[in-house]
Amino acid sequence: MQWTRDTALDNWARFGLVARVLKALSNASVFLFLVLPLVVLSNCGGTLATFTGYEALQETLVPTGNMDPVIYLTYGPDWWVLAVMVFAAAGLGSAWRGGIPRSLIGGAAAIGGLIALDGAISFFNPPTDVQSWSPNPGNGGDAIGLAFASVVVIELASIAARGWSEAKRAKDKGDWTALGCLATSAAVLLGLGVLAFAVLIIATGGCQC
Repeated sequence: MQWTRDTALDNWARFGLVARVLKALSNASVFLFLVLPLVVLSNCGGTLATFTGYEALQETLVPTGNMDPVIYLTYGPDWWVLAVMVFAAAGLGSAWRGGIPRSLIGGAAAIGGLIALDGAISFFNPPTDVQSWSPNPGNGGDAIGLAFASVVVIELASIAARGWSEAKRAKDKGDWTALGCLATSAAVLLGLGVLAFAVLIIATGGCQC
């Protein structure tokens, strides 16, 4: 492959600029979604506790069951939430400029954010001797997951746009065309999966039952 420079923006290049804006908004939204319930601890009797992302960063108390008096289990700060914030910040920074390397960085940060999100929720797994609840994503957790997954789709679409843009202008079109086809296919397939997940969340109201 050989990069072309100092050429006018075509439609694909303009799409890449739009993708950068969407990527920035998706990563920035993570910090807003942390205000919403990140994790919901529930059992057969209902919801035991709900924590926002910012609350999970503090020391938290979880009631172990329907007892009188209520017995609480103490959890320390959920540092996985901080990791979610770091990955979101890294993705936001990668949106400052375009290019395939920064798209790869942004996609890797989004995948890291999804892994950290899973860790942030699993952090509230009950001890082996107190099987009183199960941690599930709250509305905020679902929204953060969708935001990170959307970033991955956006990054693939951005790479595809760059590939098609370069294929249109470069003399050696083969590699760029292959990159455009591969990234477009991956973006479409993953995008459909994200859309299906979003519809499922809306239809079920985020219920994990």
